[in-house]
Amino acid sequence: MNYLKQINAFHLKIDLEPISVNARSLWFTLMDINNRLGWKEDFTVAVSTLIAKAGLAETPLRRARKELEDNGFIHVTSGSGNKAAAYRMVCLYENKADNLNGKTEVKKEDTVQQEQTTADNLEDKVEGIPTPFFKHKQKNKQKKTNTTDAARFYQENFGVITAYVADDLLNWTNDVGDALVLEALKRALERNKASWGYVKSILKNWAKKGITTVKQAHAEEVAFYNQQQQKQPYRSGGGGNYQQEIVPDWFREREQKKSLADKPVSKDEQRELEKVDRMLAKLKSEKHEG
Repeated sequence: MNYLKQINAFHLKIDLEPISVNARSLWFTLMDINNRLGWKEDFTVAVSTLIAKAGLAETPLRRARKELEDNGFIHVTSGSGNKAAAYRMVCLYENKADNLNGKTEVKKEDTVQQEQTTADNLEDKVEGIPTPFFKHKQKNKQKKTNTTDAARFYQENFGVITAYVADDLLNWTNDVGDALVLEALKRALERNKASWGYVKSILKNWAKKGITTVKQAHAEEVAFYNQQQQKQPYRSGGGGNYQQEIVPDWFREREQKKSLADKPVSKDEQRELEKVDRMLAKLKSEKHEG
């Protein structure tokens, strides 16, 4: 199953037939689990696991599961006894499989191989087209190791992708390319800010500065670092630029008075001071007598 085609088809379907937020969260959780399992036709998962990953209580989760099944997004086979229920994701995009009465009829081998080869050739020619997470029945083709999908990176490092985030991430990927979105995701992790809001703030900042490639983003980071370094004063010896120290006037006046008080007094100055003291004492005495 092509992960991104499935998500796009999901959004088209719920635009016409809206479903609850809980149902959307559960669908993306099941997609994530099946992706990690390698896209099995049927897979089992415990209710406790779904509660933890989807962030839903048991009763809302069961309602969301029934809502998805009633609207044709999944098929559920209840487990007997203590066994977990089995799930099957309904393929929502066309020309891949025909869904009839809960059974997925896969196309013939040669048709699937031809479609896969065409998709691979397009990915090699068109820059920025995200690759599917798992390619079924892919033969005689070396696995790519230098291409990482931003949506998959998000799920592996940030957690389960919600409907809102998945839609927003796809829009940014279409606008600026998968590589730049991936770079923003990595920077958010390096700064311990594992949230889509922080990633989007990085992308918006780049958009304002006209940054459209990873190379430009790296150059901007280096320029910013150099600018910050130039603002720092040099403290080591040898002709560096020192930051000018601003000294307030009151501090200068206080130091001036202090230096005058600490200055040694000459004999003449001492005699003058004694003379002034005697005059002040005489005036004070006359005033007291009068």
